[in-house]
Amino acid sequence: MRRRLAILFAAALLSMFGVAACGGGVQEQVEQQVQEGQEQVEQQVGEQVQEATQRIEQEAKDARQGVEQEAQEVQKQIEEKVGGEQ
Repeated sequence: MRRRLAILFAAALLSMFGVAACGGGVQEQVEQQVQEGQEQVEQQVGEQVQEATQRIEQEAKDARQGVEQEAQEVQKQIEEKVGGEQ
C-alpha cells in the first residue's frame, strides 16, 4: 500500500514538473515571438520615418528652388522697369 502511494505521489510530482517544464518552453517561445514582432515593428517605423524625412527634405528643396526662381523673376522685372524708366 505504501509502495503504491509512493509511486502515485512520484508520478503526480513528475507530471507536475513536466507540465511546468513544457509551460516554460511555451513561455520562452511566446517571449521570443513577441521580441521578434517588436523588432519588426521598430524596423518598419524606422523605415517609414526615414522615408518621411526624405520626402520632407525633397519638398523643402523644391519649395526653396521655387522661391529662388520667383525672386530672380521679380528682380529681372524690377531691373527691366528701372532700365526702361531711365
